[in-house]
Amino acid sequence: MRQTLLLAIPLSLLLAAGNLGCAFGELRPKDPFDRQYSLQASHKSYTDLVRWSKFQQAATFVDGESRDAFLSAMPDFAEVRFTDWRADAWQLDEDLRETTIEVTYKGYSLTSPIEVDVHESQHWTRSGRANSWSVRSSFSGLDRLAGN
Repeated sequence: MRQTLLLAIPLSLLLAAGNLGCAFGELRPKDPFDRQYSLQASHKSYTDLVRWSKFQQAATFVDGESRDAFLSAMPDFAEVRFTDWRADAWQLDEDLRETTIEVTYKGYSLTSPIEVDVHESQHWTRSGRANSWSVRSSFSGLDRLAGN
């Protein structure tokens, strides 16, 4: 009986600690400031804005030096629609400062029923201790979509 009690106490403490850990969320010793989470949120917001052709709003995520080039590269989307997007798997670098995310949008022209893939390479970075991310992007296939 005494041995059972001696085993039960550490086991109870272990279970309680496990439940306490779940109550306070995931422990990330290498990412205590939620860099990956803030990047996921920024990436999703930016990519959704591009999908819905809200380029002025999407440009707020774009690095200041390349913002004008980003906006001028966007064709007139009055006759074009993106239907969906998919991002490849990605991982932050060791310093949690940058990554590249490859995104594929599906789109079509209102004048043609043919769906076209548009690819975007998003290079995300943050500077210093900030937890805000900015993107430099390059597209391929926009001309095929706008040319339908």
